[in-house]
Amino acid sequence: MSDNQTQCCGYSPTTRGWTGEFIGTFLMCFFGIGAVATATLYSAHTGPFQVGIIWGIAIAIAIYATRNLSCAHFNPAVTLAMCISKRSSWRIFPVYLTAQLLGAIVASIVLWIFFKDSSLAAMAAENIDFSVASAPSSIWCEVFPNTTKGVISTPVAAFAEGFGVFILVIIIFSMTEGCNLGRPSDDIFPLFIGLTISCLIATIGPMTNAGLNPARDIGPRIVGFFAGWKDVAFSSDAMIVYVLAPFIGGALAALIFTKIIEPIQSSTSNTNCC
Repeated sequence: MSDNQTQCCGYSPTTRGWTGEFIGTFLMCFFGIGAVATATLYSAHTGPFQVGIIWGIAIAIAIYATRNLSCAHFNPAVTLAMCISKRSSWRIFPVYLTAQLLGAIVASIVLWIFFKDSSLAAMAAENIDFSVASAPSSIWCEVFPNTTKGVISTPVAAFAEGFGVFILVIIIFSMTEGCNLGRPSDDIFPLFIGLTISCLIATIGPMTNAGLNPARDIGPRIVGFFAGWKDVAFSSDAMIVYVLAPFIGGALAALIFTKIIEPIQSSTSNTNCC
């Protein structure tokens, strides 16, 4: 029996999966949203590229840290895509979903403890209260457009978030598809998943903040709501852009990959694809 098997004795796959998704989502949100907070409050990072790189590294670290426990989704839209494509059982969906949401909430609580005083000071300097959307509120409650120079409607913002998740899921599937000779090895593919997120943030971030993950969005919003931004945290537009659109994008990616891309890859003459 290997060391890994020894460590897992006595724990069900459901327990291990829930634990992996909770820890991974916590790490991803702690580092990623933390980078957003330091950029917003302290100008610690310049532009979406630097923040995006931190998100990418955070996701890679989270995958490396937890993929012996779960499938390392950390994103309900990815879990939905995996279930639709039959790469994962539907039984794991509620397990992963609850773990992802709780991981994002706990990370956001920790970050609120870190940045509460700085957020309140920034609001006081602008003479605004919790009833007004502000730079501090955007750390926990994503907004679009994400810059003063941006002009973006709700349909376009929803398309951006949905299409971003569509690209992410297609790349995840491609990098784990046995017939894809261009896929990286298991040792390094988490880095490429992280770099995909970095590229998406650099492209979409200035428009929508590039949430690309319903858990990553809802968890901080819940904390923001209880922190005081009750009139800012939840809106129908935000739920369409940051929750509904990613689920649709992930589902469409799963269907297109399994119905079109995967059969084409599997029909090649390469012996590995027979």
